[in-house]
Amino acid sequence: MSNDKKWRCRQQQGFTLIEVMIALFIFLVIALGLARGEIAALRAQSDNSYRDQALRMAEDQLNDLRGQSPLTPRLWADASNRRAIAVPMRGGEVSFSQSSQITNIVTPAKTFILLEVAIGWNQGNGAPLPETNRNRQISLSTIIPQ
Repeated sequence: MSNDKKWRCRQQQGFTLIEVMIALFIFLVIALGLARGEIAALRAQSDNSYRDQALRMAEDQLNDLRGQSPLTPRLWADASNRRAIAVPMRGGEVSFSQSSQITNIVTPAKTFILLEVAIGWNQGNGAPLPETNRNRQISLSTIIPQ
């Protein structure tokens, strides 16, 4: 009977080293998954803040073009048409490139002016886009009667 009591005590003393190692491994896998999800969320939030800033800049530029008179046609390819703007964002500066194009659209009934604005920025890898020479870009356009 005393051997039976000793056997029960040994079984109830605690966890074995293998059980502890398995539990730590499971915890590590879960923690790494959560960290990866957090990194993805931070990257998406950063992408959205760059896109929001670019959209605000494009809207401002489009409104400035609308207010100009007279509007003379110009193309994306004009070197004087592209300018770089440094914007302070989150502990550093982000360089945006702004480009615009003004095109006359002539119809038999009326003449219109097409205003296009592109704002680009570099983020990650990728081929540069022709309008802004950056790898990320948003574009806005509007048509106004002349």
